[in-house]
Amino acid sequence: MKTLSLLSLAVAAVTSFSSMASIEDDKHRVGIQAYGGSASYKSSSQDGDGVGQLYVYYNYQFDKMWALEVGLNGGTDSDDWECTDTNNRKFTCTQLNKTLFGLGANDLDYGNLIVAAKGQYQLTKNNSLYGKLGANFYDYELNRGSTTLVEEDGTGFVAELGWQYDWNNGMAMNVSYQYLDMGDLDVSSLGVGLSYRF
Repeated sequence: MKTLSLLSLAVAAVTSFSSMASIEDDKHRVGIQAYGGSASYKSSSQDGDGVGQLYVYYNYQFDKMWALEVGLNGGTDSDDWECTDTNNRKFTCTQLNKTLFGLGANDLDYGNLIVAAKGQYQLTKNNSLYGKLGANFYDYELNRGSTTLVEEDGTGFVAELGWQYDWNNGMAMNVSYQYLDMGDLDVSSLGVGLSYRF
């Protein structure tokens, strides 16, 4: 009898949690996205100008279609590595430290505060396409070792197109293409992310 009561209580809790999570009045969403792509500086790019970035954000949903997003983004150049099998399954890896943008720089770091409007179009109950357009307040540095070659900050724009799948428990995943304009520096990247709505 005690086991049956506990089982009934567990089923009731799971059912109420699922019904609460599927309510369309959820106004808040927090998420994280990882991106990989390429950068160009003053329209100059070359092989090896790859970047990786991580983005954390908060959304406030006004209605089914529109939301306001605020987030923090951080990125850096991605280095190429070459690994060779020397002997007996021992690998030697060397960093292919190519210069960036033909400037002689070997290090790029950037950060952004992003404020954007997000619109989404529902394809099915759980699938949607979305787009974001907004401003990014940026700060970046191009360095050669400990020497700073370029240091800039300012305001640019951000645009993103993506697909999102929402589960009924509040979790969601997305895949997207993002473009960041940071004055003379532009970044185009593909990303995947996870978010939670409540």
